[in-house]
Amino acid sequence: MRFASLRPLPFALLAALGLLPSCGTSDTGGAGGATTTTTTTTSETGGAGGTGGVTTTTTTDTGPSYCDTAMLPERAWSDGPYGIHRNEIADDFTLDLTDGTAWNFKTAWSGCESYVFVPDTIHISDLNKESIWTKDISTLVKTSPKNVHYFFVSRAPNDADAQLHIDALNTLIGQALANIAAPDAEHWKTHLHVAAKRAGNLDGWIKAELSGLGRLGFAIDRFQRVRGIGNLADVKRFKQALNDGGYWPWEQNLSYALYEARYFNFEADRQARLDAEDATIIPFWTGEILEQFAEKDITLPSEAEMAQYDTLEVEVESACPDPEKIEFGNCGAWDYIASLGVQDDNAQNIEIARFITSYHRETHWVVDISPMLVHLKKGGTRHFRWDFAPEWNKQPTATKLSLRLSNQGKGYAPYAAQFLWAGGDFNSTYNATHVPTDVPIPADATRVELVAIVTGHGAGTGQCSEFCNHQHSFKINGAEQLLEHKEAGTSNKCVDHVDDGMVPNQGGTWWFGRGGWCPGQQVAPWVVDVTANVTPGMPATIEYQGLYQSKQPPDGAGNIDLVSYLVFYK
Repeated sequence: MRFASLRPLPFALLAALGLLPSCGTSDTGGAGGATTTTTTTTSETGGAGGTGGVTTTTTTDTGPSYCDTAMLPERAWSDGPYGIHRNEIADDFTLDLTDGTAWNFKTAWSGCESYVFVPDTIHISDLNKESIWTKDISTLVKTSPKNVHYFFVSRAPNDADAQLHIDALNTLIGQALANIAAPDAEHWKTHLHVAAKRAGNLDGWIKAELSGLGRLGFAIDRFQRVRGIGNLADVKRFKQALNDGGYWPWEQNLSYALYEARYFNFEADRQARLDAEDATIIPFWTGEILEQFAEKDITLPSEAEMAQYDTLEVEVESACPDPEKIEFGNCGAWDYIASLGVQDDNAQNIEIARFITSYHRETHWVVDISPMLVHLKKGGTRHFRWDFAPEWNKQPTATKLSLRLSNQGKGYAPYAAQFLWAGGDFNSTYNATHVPTDVPIPADATRVELVAIVTGHGAGTGQCSEFCNHQHSFKINGAEQLLEHKEAGTSNKCVDHVDDGMVPNQGGTWWFGRGGWCPGQQVAPWVVDVTANVTPGMPATIEYQGLYQSKQPPDGAGNIDLVSYLVFYK
């Protein structure tokens, strides 16, 4: 089993972060705010049964809800059960705000927004004890998705200090809103909330949260679940003085809270897609704490039933082992390869899915590995293995893992495959061990795909293979298919993968672009339709080379973790 770990590097800082388009705005509040119903009862004399009445119900359409306008999937308010731990359902609460209003969670619930709480006790850095409230409000309102409410609650130890922080923040908010377009300013006036009381003077579960698990900030996602918000370190704010002092060298940035909202949007969209699937779900583990690896016999549907499916997904939820502690120092600390394998007829483990664990944060992955259906087509009882940490650095993790089988009407499904090549040390002899091969193409194949799972690790020559653009040239009867990793070696190109399943604000260099992966994210297989390059019933010549800067790789350039196949469909 292979494991990847990070070696921080002094990269130059690159371009500014990409932004999500702003969601539409609406003044309509509440998930059910699309209609108003008025019921009128008039009395009139009844028959022998006594006084009766005529009831008239009039329904007035008040237009689309906030979620409809923003074109976002909407969820109804949940009546619990409630809790204050991560992933438990958040109860109702009311906060008195500095604008003189009282904000009530249930009343304001729209069904498509998230809620992020940022206390003033988050410091800019270990050498700068100023609150993150003192900067970056303007960046937050200019770059955040709009379907999020930000709450600022002071955790100062006394009322006087809290009031100083609150007054200063309100001034900054006023300045920020004065410098954006009027419609945007009006929107943020209803989505930036400054609590009038410090946390110690609040009532209810919000007080308990801010003094405990949420003391570094917390959130409520679009499923009404309590969540952490991670570390808000900004890749553009590396400070040499911090590095020289042995501290975490990146300062925190208030506006990085927006990445939580972006991630919650991704999760909501993904869940809407999953909810629409008519999937057969096969659970492996349902929350057990695993430390390094686990093996299990799983009974799949019969061979005949398996033949009805054209789509295979793996869903994995990894949570910190202790729900009574914050994520940092509780969840696993390192970016290791996590791999799901199935035993073949020769008792050999075949990798079918790959992920990269996060730095100190909980993760939830779903990856489509439909070509790997070919390894499960016989159905019945199969032996699976889940690996996610090395023996010398176990990472206890509460793990939920399942397969999702569905038929999405593709019109084809895999029925055979030919393994091509694995990877190895990326050096001057790498390609000598990857010689061309002739692969018979089945006469009844109607579709042929080149499928590869490729990640690079190690930081050797040229910072390869974790931080370099290692290239992979596959030729199918002379027709080249080239896989490149142009994001590798950049300072921030993993950031936008928040919109594709990477958990943000990790306790490590999660922003850096890597060679085929990002920390805390699934590794999607590279799938290319090569049907036009082959002839059914005839052999195809397949060639492969690994390249660096379009040349043979140098010695000491890390290692390539590769599995590759030709997969045949009908």
